Amino acid sequence: MAATFAPWAKGDGREARSARSPDGVLVVTIKRIAGGLFVERVVQQPRAARVVQAFVCTTTAAFHRWCDADAARFEYPLLHLQLGRDADELFADHADAQVAG
Repeated sequence: MAATFAPWAKGDGREARSARSPDGVLVVTIKRIAGGLFVERVVQQPRAARVVQAFVCTTTAAFHRWCDADAARFEYPLLHLQLGRDADELFADHADAQVAG
């Protein structure tokens, strides 16, 4: 079965990053948006329903807390590390201006 994702999840340059597990069961796509980081997590087991989770993390710390709480970090440690690096790069590339007060 072919995987289908949201149009931006196909990777539109530096803005969207996807990490796929070696067995293809888990795919996590992240994209920097105005409010933070949009995350789409898709799990597709053979002959089972597809589970899709989507949410927004407003800070890099919140994203790293989510990654550290995900049980997949034990099964796919390289994917976990890649996601952390990609998130750090996306947040650094789009540093929001601080309002002086």
